Amino acid sequence: MTQPIAAPLPAVEIEAPLVNPAPYGLYAATAWTDLGPDEPLRFLGEGVRIRPHNYGGESAFGVWDATWCAEPTGTKDGERPDLPDPFDPMVVWAYDECDLTAPSQAEVRERAAQNLRLLEQTAVETQFSARLLADAPAGPTDDLVACVGYLEGELAKTDTLGFIHAGAQWAAHAVPGKLAVRVGTVLKSPMGHTWVFGGGYVDGLGDTLVATSAPLFGWRSQAAVREAFDERHNRFLAIAERAVVIGYEKAIAEATVEAVTP
Repeated sequence: MTQPIAAPLPAVEIEAPLVNPAPYGLYAATAWTDLGPDEPLRFLGEGVRIRPHNYGGESAFGVWDATWCAEPTGTKDGERPDLPDPFDPMVVWAYDECDLTAPSQAEVRERAAQNLRLLEQTAVETQFSARLLADAPAGPTDDLVACVGYLEGELAKTDTLGFIHAGAQWAAHAVPGKLAVRVGTVLKSPMGHTWVFGGGYVDGLGDTLVATSAPLFGWRSQAAVREAFDERHNRFLAIAERAVVIGYEKAIAEATVEAVTP
C-alpha cells in the first residue's frame, strides 16, 4: 500500500514595508513649484524657457583701457544673450493590476503609487541627462581630480556657485579623495559647489560630469492615481502619474573621467 505524501505547508507571505526615496539626487537639489490639483499645467505645452540674467553677458562687458584724459577709442555696448531652448516636460507613470475584489483594489492603488514614488526620480534623471549633455560645452577627458578641477575653474570664471551632476558611482571615489565633503545634508566640492549624485545619471551621464548654474528650477503636478475596471477579465487597473519639468539657467561645462587618481 502506497503511503500518502503529506503536502508541504504553503509559504508564509508578508508584506514588505513601504520605504522612502533616497534623500539625494536631482530632486533634492531642485527648487520645486508644486502645483495644486486644480492649477493648469501650462508647462505641458512647449515646456519652460528660463530667461538668462546671470550668464552669457560677456559680449556686453569689458575693461576700459584708455587713460582718463585720452580721446575715447571705442564704445561701451553689447548684446543680450540668446534665449535658450525650452525645457521639455515629461510624464512619469507606474501601473499595477489585480482582480476586482475590494482588498485587491486598495493594494493595486498602493502599489502603483509606491512604484511611481520610488522610480520617478531615477527616470527623470536619465531623461534630464540628455539635455545636460546637449547643452554643456565639450570638455577634457582626464582623471577625476583633473575633471573636477576643470569644472571648478569654469564655474569660477562665472563668479557663481553651481551644481556638479554625476552618476552615483562617482561618490565612492570623490569622497575619499576629498573632492566631495559633507556639509550638512549635501556634498560640496573643494570650491563649495554642490554635488548632485543621481541613480539615473549612472546610465544617463556615464563617465561624464556636468556643471550647471544654481538653482535648478522644477515644476510638477500632484501625483494622481487613475483607475479602471475590466469586468470581462476580472481586472482592476491603476495608473499613478505625474507631470514634471526641470531646468537651469546655464550649462557651464562638462568633463569625462577616464581614470581615478589614487
